[in-house]
Amino acid sequence: MNTNEEDQQWEDLFRKLGQLKPAQPRPFFYTRLKNRLDQLEGSVRLPWWLQRPAYALGTLGMLVVLNVSVALWQTRPAPPTPEPDAGTYEAFVQDYQLDHQTVYADE
Repeated sequence: MNTNEEDQQWEDLFRKLGQLKPAQPRPFFYTRLKNRLDQLEGSVRLPWWLQRPAYALGTLGMLVVLNVSVALWQTRPAPPTPEPDAGTYEAFVQDYQLDHQTVYADE
């Protein structure tokens, strides 16, 4: 069976590719890789902003300020609510504390 020139060129190219030697790593590649992995394993990797003391102390200070501000905001007294008229529905709800959700266990 006759093959045309294009098929012959492709077959020649594939034959040349089949004769190539597999790629080899540079000498001592695995030794260098193992050494680098051992160095990374022993060290603790922190974010860049925690590696500098000024950034770390600034971040810690911001956290303390935020916590103190939230604590002060939570402990401030609630604004006074006006007393409703004695004969209204709002007065009934307030007298019997029906505006708070309470759970009674029926056991």
